[in-house]
Amino acid sequence: MRYNQLRNTENLKDALLEDLLDKCTELQFRNEDLTRQLPPPGVNYKQVATTLTDMINRQTLLVALIDGNSLIFQSYLLKQGSKGGQQAASIFRQKLMEWASTAWPRVAMDGAVVRVFANVKVLAEKCRKANLVPSTDVFEAFVQGFNNGEGGLFDFVDVGGAPDGVVTKMTAELQYHSLNYQSGHVLFGCGNDKAFVQTLEGYVDNVEMLGRLSLLELEPFENEDMANMPFERKKLQGIFRDSHKPLPNAPEVHAEITRKDSRNMFNPQSGVFTPQQSPFSPRPVIPAVAPSPAPSLRNDLTRTNSHASSSAFSEVPSSVATNGGNVGGGGWANIARGSAHLPFKDLTSKPAPPETVKITGPVVRQNKLGQRIDAEMEYNHEKVYELKKMKYCNQHYIGRGCCQHSAGNGACPHRHEPKLNKDDLKWLRVVARETVCKKGTACTEIDCIYGHHCPYPKVQEGSNKGIACINGDNCRFGSEMHGMDTVVDRILRAEDVE
Repeated sequence: MRYNQLRNTENLKDALLEDLLDKCTELQFRNEDLTRQLPPPGVNYKQVATTLTDMINRQTLLVALIDGNSLIFQSYLLKQGSKGGQQAASIFRQKLMEWASTAWPRVAMDGAVVRVFANVKVLAEKCRKANLVPSTDVFEAFVQGFNNGEGGLFDFVDVGGAPDGVVTKMTAELQYHSLNYQSGHVLFGCGNDKAFVQTLEGYVDNVEMLGRLSLLELEPFENEDMANMPFERKKLQGIFRDSHKPLPNAPEVHAEITRKDSRNMFNPQSGVFTPQQSPFSPRPVIPAVAPSPAPSLRNDLTRTNSHASSSAFSEVPSSVATNGGNVGGGGWANIARGSAHLPFKDLTSKPAPPETVKITGPVVRQNKLGQRIDAEMEYNHEKVYELKKMKYCNQHYIGRGCCQHSAGNGACPHRHEPKLNKDDLKWLRVVARETVCKKGTACTEIDCIYGHHCPYPKVQEGSNKGIACINGDNCRFGSEMHGMDTVVDRILRAEDVE
């Protein structure tokens, strides 16, 4: 009995010693691991921290990411081709460095990186049609000059024909620079595209990026979500046109001048004067002495414009059939023979104006292309200028009513309280006409108060004489709203557009 007790006691002692030895071995291994993780003795931890900070701050760059489809360079730069591209890069860098020295005087910005993203081929064609460049080759030369400027850190990136190519590239670039601490600050220049709103929303809650990201603003953003973004706004003058709107697929500003074959220019038998007979209609028979004048021939012969006269001549067949048989001869002889019986007409008298239709009530006027034509308005610079300063709400006084004011939420920044007399309302309509209608020339709203083509005077000299307005590239009206045909061809009333 006592032997068994003694043996059990010894077994307990052995188990205790084994546990102690295992624990000691474990602690020894752990100590060795921690010892290996410690830096060697004599290390200056403050120096290590300073070195890491210097590595982060080394070559701090100011980065600009630009949506080239929406932010268009000034036309005076584009028209210079390669030289203009280099000049644009130089001006851009100068503006960025001036901004950096003012905004972050304690941070030594070592340079600027600018990347412009666009579909170069499509943008070149749009700029040509908008008369910003004489040809697409000039625009492509501008791109090359921009890429070769400022030490290779300025790039005009061609995204190709992908629908969202610009948004995809700029989103990826912004993410990269947000994680790169050498990118001290990012200037993001974009349009009103909703896709950019989604991109920027990912950084709204990022406290660090709120101080490292700014939006390049040419004009107040039309997109409400974009306008409410909490990021700082920055304006750079003298580089881009004053609009975030992309260039439209505008029609040609100048008609193509077709070259004619000079060999047939003065040949009476050529197609210019006597075209071939159309296969779709029989050759008309013109008697040598007609009992009554032919209206079309008579009217055409009285035209004084040389081009119109040529068109009139082309309507006369190359030969004239008479009661006595076929009579040959040139186009001029046929014209003289066919019109010899007609009385003389005074070519100096002006034709009577067409009959005008008396219009009552609001209507929509359209030209032959279906573009809306605004009614002419009297203009008084002093009165219009005074009303502009008062900031009256157009919709409240002369439109359908301000929904923000009716809701009482105070969101409308314009004035609604003062009572305006009839004369003030008249000039307020002129003020409203200087605001571009969002529906453009296709608007058919009977009571629309906004402008559908540029109301400003046209330039009277230079290559844009009679087409561009006095505001030039800074005009808020698009290129398709300049030089429009303002002859009313159709009038729509309320019952026509309902």
